[in-house]
Amino acid sequence: MNPYISLGRPLTSLMIGLVVLASALIEAGSNLDGYALPIFLGFTVAFLFGIAGNSINDYFDYENDKINHPDRPIPSGKLKPKHVLRFSIFIFVISFLLSLFLSSRVGYSALLIVVIAFTSQIAYEKKYKHEKIIGNLIIGTQTALAFIFGGIIVGKNIITGLIAISVFLSIVGREIVKDIEDIKGDKDRVTLPMKIGVKKAGVVAAIFILLAVLISPLPYYPLHQFGWEYLLVVSIADLLFIASIPLIFNNANLARRMLKFAMLTAIFAFIAGTIFKV
Repeated sequence: MNPYISLGRPLTSLMIGLVVLASALIEAGSNLDGYALPIFLGFTVAFLFGIAGNSINDYFDYENDKINHPDRPIPSGKLKPKHVLRFSIFIFVISFLLSLFLSSRVGYSALLIVVIAFTSQIAYEKKYKHEKIIGNLIIGTQTALAFIFGGIIVGKNIITGLIAISVFLSIVGREIVKDIEDIKGDKDRVTLPMKIGVKKAGVVAAIFILLAVLISPLPYYPLHQFGWEYLLVVSIADLLFIASIPLIFNNANLARRMLKFAMLTAIFAFIAGTIFKV
């Protein structure tokens, strides 16, 4: 794979774009034609922001990645840190310019969300990734902002607020699992597993994941926002979430990958609920 493609972690970045797409579809309802361009721009902004964010993360983390992820572009020698930084800045600029154009059509709240997301990304990389669970909460908030961003694009934010809470909880849980996986290489960080131990951190991650699962049926009942199609697909996601919990304690790498697939399934549940509702 081209190292620049690998750098942006396209599947993870695609998930961020799909979060925006799903939330926009949820709130737009049957009025999709009127929002086709804003939804496309919103998806693109989020996807590019994800690529830039993953790239800047690799730039700041390359010393730790020598141990945790030696196959990534910088520790493997495929790219130099300065090239990664330039690439990240370039993609951030494109994402920002597209968000400016989008905001001129839907209002500057969309631009504000992008600015907040960028500021929190840099704050995370420069300081808060070293501050126990605070860094995990920032990443969870950023993903929740993507859902809010999708709602803003179409001028609404009712049901997506509830979904954003569920997404926030699941992302924070997954971030803690990632910290458990990376504990050997995180010598310069004070992550939650390093502070309270792997087992206790795993319990905290499991609580966040279970809370997300408990919230997930609410758009079906009692809110009646989606039909049984949503419930069917989100149930598959919930089963994956629950199945990942025992793995946290003996195979954090597999748990992390399963959680990513569960989140992707949940996003498709939101899209399925919207499509069949329309």
